[in-house]
Amino acid sequence: MKKLGSILLLAVIAAPGAAYDHPLGSSAIREAYFKSSGRFAEFLGTYTKNLPAPKPGPHVAQIEVRTPFAQVIVSSHEHSVGYSPMQAAQDYKKNPETLQVRIQICATATYAIDSIVAAPQGLYQGVQRMNSAKECFHEFQFRFRQGENIRPKSSYGVPIYSGGDNAASILVAADVWFVFSTNEIASEPFSVTVSTPDGQMVSAEFDLVSLR
Repeated sequence: MKKLGSILLLAVIAAPGAAYDHPLGSSAIREAYFKSSGRFAEFLGTYTKNLPAPKPGPHVAQIEVRTPFAQVIVSSHEHSVGYSPMQAAQDYKKNPETLQVRIQICATATYAIDSIVAAPQGLYQGVQRMNSAKECFHEFQFRFRQGENIRPKSSYGVPIYSGGDNAASILVAADVWFVFSTNEIASEPFSVTVSTPDGQMVSAEFDLVSLR
């Protein structure tokens, strides 16, 4: 009986660190900060599904989920020079209760993306943003489920150009972002489905039991 109690206690202790959790405590933020270097790409890759290109039509190339823990890792990686765990904690507190989903849609030889995407609406924290996903990709359907459909609280798009910002740049893709309240997302499988105008249905599932 004593041995069984010890096993259950270990399970309770281990569970929060092994699954999606929120809000993050100071130790979790610090742990995320130190994961932003070294094997950053490998770690973040567990949050991203790379999808094959279709023969015709638009290419839904990537679907990514960013938990609060992953968001701290990315933010710390992007501000690596002179950035401290204390600053990571301060930045996290500005927007602590969100889960983000990024869907990358690419143009192909049979599908021009610049004909459906509205012009960027200026800069937001140094990044060009387009209108909401519904306005930019109104012919696409985006669904999010955990047992039942879940609605995001906001969405936006970030254009991706070939050739940087020069005059000859061509709009080749866009990252479409959806923002959810963590109160709406449980630590259980979370599925994302994209239906394209030409009838493709692309899905990805993320097990938030195993993702931090």
